[in-house]
Amino acid sequence: MNRCGLAVSLSVLLAASLADAQQVNLRFSTWAGGEGLALLQQLAREYGTQNPGVNVTVEVTPFADYARKVAVQLASGDGPDVGWLAEQSVPTFLASRSLRDLSGLTAERAFNVADFPVSALSLWRQGRAVYGVPFSNSPQVLFYNKDLFRQSVVVDPLRQYSRGTWDYAAFRTAAKTITDRTDAYGARIMRLDVKAWNSGTLGVLWSHGGNAFDSNLKCALNSPGSVRAFQLMYDMTFRDGSLPRPGDQTTFQSGRLGMYIDNVSFSAQLGDAAFKWGVAPLPKGPAGRVTQLGQAGYVVFARSQSPNEAQAFLRFLASPAVMARTAKFFPPPRKSVLNSRAYLSSNPAIPTAELRTALVNQLPSARVFRTGENFLRANDVIASGIERLYQPGANVGNVLNDLCRQLDGL
Repeated sequence: MNRCGLAVSLSVLLAASLADAQQVNLRFSTWAGGEGLALLQQLAREYGTQNPGVNVTVEVTPFADYARKVAVQLASGDGPDVGWLAEQSVPTFLASRSLRDLSGLTAERAFNVADFPVSALSLWRQGRAVYGVPFSNSPQVLFYNKDLFRQSVVVDPLRQYSRGTWDYAAFRTAAKTITDRTDAYGARIMRLDVKAWNSGTLGVLWSHGGNAFDSNLKCALNSPGSVRAFQLMYDMTFRDGSLPRPGDQTTFQSGRLGMYIDNVSFSAQLGDAAFKWGVAPLPKGPAGRVTQLGQAGYVVFARSQSPNEAQAFLRFLASPAVMARTAKFFPPPRKSVLNSRAYLSSNPAIPTAELRTALVNQLPSARVFRTGENFLRANDVIASGIERLYQPGANVGNVLNDLCRQLDGL
């Protein structure tokens, strides 16, 4: 090769090396599924187009395994740069110093932190530091199969709610009637994976005056209200046969569940549903109508090799324009988006009136699940206890007493 050819080759290699050196590869971690995941992937591609030096890869882990997997990745030095974090995991990740302070971002005038209610940011603050920006502030709602209610000749939950009769007695009756008259289960309260026991279960506990932990973060699963709530769920499982046992994989998407409790983002998985469905508020219990506020936020992980670029991507995701797009699945904390007419009509599968009744009107009574720093360990104990609880012939009170002894001994 002559000198001229060698010089050209070296120039090409040098240019390629410089391009590689300037290219930033960000890993974005989420538990999203269905159309919600597709939207996040689209946003990642759009950001890469707008910022040619940055490539964003979206990584997915099921919700039940999400916090533990990310914690292991971070501990091994192979964690994502930016991602989602659920409210129950925040204390654990703060205690391990796994999150980057975002107060510089939230102080920017263009970010407009005043657009977020103070309550929405309280979980993510420590002193003047801000360790996450919530993107979803979602009261859990009741999804119900309109076809099964019609086949069973049961008044649907939304109509019962409007009449003031939608309580847990009516919920149990509707579930049993659907079970008796169709080949479906009447309801599912918990998600499929028992490690995600709190989703659905907490609303039942709180509405009966119970809780998972008290104000001092001591176990309250054996409190009188909690025992009443678990007894109701136990009886619906083994006496009525209207709730599937833990381990049963029957899904709402299959059309073989009359009712199911989840966040509105679950609607992203119903795009191909072969039945008509709707959303309604959760039933009312002896302590009122209380639902879980499923809050999730964007975070930058402390060990990111590209923290500035990761924060810039988070700024993009948390902007009003992008949050207005993700609002279709993730009810936004930004007041300008939540109160807009566009938001209430953003999900064509859920009529505006249903969304306002089932979600927006339930915000004042919704609660965030407060946990301690050792929740990952505690959750393993609770999941094991739940599996022991849902066995034929189990004594609900005794199992819960033993469970609390284990939790308070951690």
